[in-house]
Amino acid sequence: MNPTRALAPLPLALALLSLPTLATEGGVDNIGPGTDGFYILPLDVDHLPDHMFAFNLYYNHYEATKLDISSLGGKVPQVKIRSDAIIPRLDYLSPLRVFGGRLGGYIAQPYLKQQVALFGMSDQRESMGDTTIAPIILWDLGKNLTLGAAVEITVPTGEYDASRLANTSNNFYTYKPLVSVTWLPDERTELSIKTTYSFNQENHATDYRSGQIFHFDYSASYKVTDNLSLGINGYYLKQTTDDKQYGRTVTNIYGEEVNDGVRGQVFAIGPAVYFTFLEYASAEVRWAKEFDVENRPQGDMLWAKLTIPFAL
Repeated sequence: MNPTRALAPLPLALALLSLPTLATEGGVDNIGPGTDGFYILPLDVDHLPDHMFAFNLYYNHYEATKLDISSLGGKVPQVKIRSDAIIPRLDYLSPLRVFGGRLGGYIAQPYLKQQVALFGMSDQRESMGDTTIAPIILWDLGKNLTLGAAVEITVPTGEYDASRLANTSNNFYTYKPLVSVTWLPDERTELSIKTTYSFNQENHATDYRSGQIFHFDYSASYKVTDNLSLGINGYYLKQTTDDKQYGRTVTNIYGEEVNDGVRGQVFAIGPAVYFTFLEYASAEVRWAKEFDVENRPQGDMLWAKLTIPFAL
């Protein structure tokens, strides 16, 4: 699930302006960094009902006015990127056991509005985005510790046009194994982390294959009242392999391989608040500012999430 897909065909636009491509195609990915924050996984998994569901509703806002291209040693001027997304996600936890853990799954379908402006050009698109589905296994390692493993599959179901600046699809599949942990070291403190590794497939419209990406979301919170927690959250992303086009490492306008392989990276951190109500439901708001950015847009990320669990 990735709500920040602006610039998907940017390599074409940049080529027209004699600039190299960005890290991953157009500097975007199928990760959605920062998606998950507090209590990424449920606790006391073995004592949850046999058929447990959770309805999650996410809202994401991302805005950037900087676009770094380290390969050129500078930044792209006149950049304004804005992305808004509403993402419903349904989680399911079954009574079935696999490798000692409970088997479940989830599906997410974003609705996106993308606005992009750079070099005096602008574009806007609004539609359904790419669908993400995943099987997951949850292991109960004690009342205050849960471990999860999943494989997310992002399917290019959104709208894509290689001649446009703004798209609601990246137009390629991504297979992403992940491991998540939620731990309560004491009765008021919560720590969560989700690590992923993305294997991106080729965009057949552009013959472009984005590099592999390591990423993690993190959060730490402290319960100031029985229902209210305050904390910090953020994410880190590092591209580990070069982008390729037509089967070759991406080159600059002189046909030379770019020294850094146009590999992207970003680190983000910011404050967050988490609130529980109706015994099991929760709501959270998280903000993070991006730093140490290479070959990607740089901006601010806002996430809001509502979770309502129920059993059948």
